[in-house]
Amino acid sequence: MKFSKYNSLLGLTSQSSIIYNSKEDKCIIFKKEDESLLCLLPEEVKNKNHRLFNQLREINAIVDSNINELEEVIQLSKEIINDESIFKLIIIPTMDCNFSCWYCYESHITGSKLSTKTIDSIYKLIDNILVSNSNLRNFTLSFFGGEPLLYYNETTKLIIDYIRTKYVYFTYIDFSINFTTNGYLLNDKIVKHLLEKDELKHFQITLDGGRNKHNGVRYTIEKEGSYDRIIQSIKILIKNRIEVLLRVNYTAKNIVSTKDIFTDIGDISLEDKKYLKIGYFRIWQEKKKMNIENIVDRIITKYQDNNFRVSNDNEILDELKNPCYADKKNELVVNFNGDLYKCTARDFNKKNKLGKLNEKGNVVWLKDKLEEWGNIKIQSKMCKCCRILPLCGGGCHQINIETKGMDLCQMGYSESDKNRIILNRLSALFVNEEV
Repeated sequence: MKFSKYNSLLGLTSQSSIIYNSKEDKCIIFKKEDESLLCLLPEEVKNKNHRLFNQLREINAIVDSNINELEEVIQLSKEIINDESIFKLIIIPTMDCNFSCWYCYESHITGSKLSTKTIDSIYKLIDNILVSNSNLRNFTLSFFGGEPLLYYNETTKLIIDYIRTKYVYFTYIDFSINFTTNGYLLNDKIVKHLLEKDELKHFQITLDGGRNKHNGVRYTIEKEGSYDRIIQSIKILIKNRIEVLLRVNYTAKNIVSTKDIFTDIGDISLEDKKYLKIGYFRIWQEKKKMNIENIVDRIITKYQDNNFRVSNDNEILDELKNPCYADKKNELVVNFNGDLYKCTARDFNKKNKLGKLNEKGNVVWLKDKLEEWGNIKIQSKMCKCCRILPLCGGGCHQINIETKGMDLCQMGYSESDKNRIILNRLSALFVNEEV
């Protein structure tokens, strides 16, 4: 027998400790005076404290010597990443945008949009995906940008109309339509079109603080503020039973102003709140990160006390079982010019390009880059020996590629960060246990 490589020992109180196993997502609490037993061999623990030994065995904190835990974690990761029951197709109708946000990583291309030729190739791509994947059960058509509501009638609407013709032939597949948008261009015609079919629909819309702070950084070419119009768009969508994630991008400078958002959506009915989730995300480009988490926590608590669903970017880590969409094999990003990518969190340039969509709707991968993408997961030494690998999953593919060959944590976690992640996880475990 041996101790699991995925154990973490943490002090809980002056008289108690906790051992958590990230592979099993289980823990036990024991007397602090028994901590020294964990320095012994498993057989010795069994002789000295049979009850503790049995508890450790129950959560697989002690496992058989012939078990290769790392290989089991890698195998689970592969099964999830290669899941054939789902497909996420992300279309970028344009790299143009009606805003110019200071933190945007994309190179906007004025006037760019899907051509008739590329749209026809996307139609054929959709056919190829549906016909060739017999195990497919969930198909998500997602629109990104740029701003995907620009040129809606000429691009996005056509693709939605096309995939809707497939519903009657593929009744065993659940179709959904997603948008990542600033929400400013939403209008009655777009909403009416979206409501023509009853597939699941979801929007992610961003605000950058309260009215004044947001309007100071996100305005149209005519310098018109966008805050009130975006708030109105959100209310229209959820009133029509279209799910919305309101992403609040915060910094040390605008966090206090986000209290205004609560005031401006306070009139949303309890029924409509079911279709709205609010997420607080700190802008990673902020250079000096002051400790403002107490302010964030107070604001989130206020939302929760008023029946809003709300979370922040310090949510419970569970990336191995629920990896980024870009990690998955059945995910594809098609740019307006037919270039192919996997990740939407990087600029759509030649360096990040992974392939091209041809006229027959076939994916023509750049072989070397695709192989690198497929084989990069859980390859670093740090990942292979990390005690929270079953939670982290080895980081996202994009970060793995960017840190390739570096003997460091792909996500930049220190040992204290890992302890914090575990404590967050334990808090969730105890809450669920109480429920």
